[in-house]
Amino acid sequence: MSAEPFRREGLVLAVVVVVAAALRIGLAVQPGLWCDEIFSLAMATGHSLEHPAAVAEPALGDFVEPRDVVTAATFRRYLEPETPPAGFARVIRAVALSDTSPPLYYLLLACWQRLAGASDAALRMFSTACALLSLPLLWGVARDLGGRRVALLATVLFALAPPALYYAAEGRMYALTWLLGLALARATLMLARDGARPVWVVGWIVLAAAGLLTHYFLLFVWLAHTAWLLRYPGRLPRTAVVGMMTAVGVLILPWYLRVPESLGAWRITGRWLDTPLGYGQLAYGVLRLGGSLVNGYGVWTGIKLTMAVQAVLIMVLIVALVRRRGAGATPEQRLATFWLVASVVGPVVLDLVRHTATSRIERYALPGLPAAMVVLALALDRVFRPVGIAVLIGTVIAWLPGLREVARSSPRAWEPFPTIAAHLDGWTGPEDLVIVSSIPSGVLGIARYVAPETPMVGWVEALGARRMPEDAERLIADRCRVAFVRTHDLGQTAPVEGWLRAHAETVRDLGLAKEIGGEPAITVFTLRGRDDRCASRSSDPLAPASSAPDTRAPRVPHSAE
Repeated sequence: MSAEPFRREGLVLAVVVVVAAALRIGLAVQPGLWCDEIFSLAMATGHSLEHPAAVAEPALGDFVEPRDVVTAATFRRYLEPETPPAGFARVIRAVALSDTSPPLYYLLLACWQRLAGASDAALRMFSTACALLSLPLLWGVARDLGGRRVALLATVLFALAPPALYYAAEGRMYALTWLLGLALARATLMLARDGARPVWVVGWIVLAAAGLLTHYFLLFVWLAHTAWLLRYPGRLPRTAVVGMMTAVGVLILPWYLRVPESLGAWRITGRWLDTPLGYGQLAYGVLRLGGSLVNGYGVWTGIKLTMAVQAVLIMVLIVALVRRRGAGATPEQRLATFWLVASVVGPVVLDLVRHTATSRIERYALPGLPAAMVVLALALDRVFRPVGIAVLIGTVIAWLPGLREVARSSPRAWEPFPTIAAHLDGWTGPEDLVIVSSIPSGVLGIARYVAPETPMVGWVEALGARRMPEDAERLIADRCRVAFVRTHDLGQTAPVEGWLRAHAETVRDLGLAKEIGGEPAITVFTLRGRDDRCASRSSDPLAPASSAPDTRAPRVPHSAE
């Protein structure tokens, strides 16, 4: 057989990888973290943020709401590595106190941070590296399932899909779930083909345990691979599958024994998904999660036309598949289907059992994204000419609005910390004050981007540490102006805002993030009855935002995960 087709497809693959890398790296180096990414950085540096105030241990890096006015630099220390860096035990402790996810992502991020630093780009580049490492694995898995053309199609789709691009440049664990899921799929296929070879047995156990210690929703991916091995074991004895499952359970047991206690613990944002859904909402959740893997439904703005075009393309593909009835999917190809269905249906089943609303959050289906690309590639391959080519081109064209929105995604429109900082910088002096009403990661997000010497107060209402009106009077004493910044609304308006409106003159309500409850992001006050020293200060301190970064971006649901 001529080697020319291999060389040609290898060249195309190389071009796809280079384009994918350029797109992802270009996004990752854009500044502007949002709360979830701030949270990731705090966990990796060993700082707990979401705990009750009564259990905080400052010596172990826990967030403590300062009683008095401090500078932004004081808050920044929660996002910076210590000397020496916090050990793994402290990172695990911080995760147990603050997060509802397992600790492995944060431990790996802590290792990465020691090498790459704690900048915005360094944080996001870990996800980018995981996403790029997923490409050759995706190629290998897709090739095993359908050949070189399927591998090429799946890789192209994964390289250009808006969700794959967006989350490859976000400082969270989703890109790591792709890498681990694809590696687990590769090991699963090898076990069925070669039997219980030690390298694949050990690899499968380690990869499964790593996934279950990265994100709880990788449980659905693992169950899909396990079910497939039990249904199509190939050369692998089913008793070996049971033994491997047992080994995985032993590895994850130390962490999972504490899961009930962890999920039941109080956190500032810990109950945001505790909303029972009706049966109709649960059924719709399957469509929502499945659609999000194709075009990011519910995430990207301006997506209605994209969804309509995508629906037409999928209908064309289904009709073509029906007209080309032939041999059904092979057992190997069914692995991708198992994986995809489990990733989409799993969160809905969880909601049904636990009376929660996780199926409303599209990103919780992301562990199934590689499987979605493989399934679509397999379908395209079966009707490739001319229908497959037309659907492939149409799909990429339908993704263009989402790709455009992804390219404009920093800073995040719903929490535009750099934009807020650009408005605040240049006018805050020793006589002024910035009060941030938010969750701890929101306070740290403002502090990260304003000038280090900016006088700040964090007002985390959920902690219950502030007293009104005593704290307002004490903190604002001797101040000329106050900028009240409100981000990440949890439905608990800080009483200090009402107090300021009653005891100060409102200079400007500056709405920078309309997604935040429809309220202004910054309100500037001047204090009444101050002396001539304050009268000399500008009454309208905030310059127009013409020089601030563009805040238009995809709209993503609020969370602390």
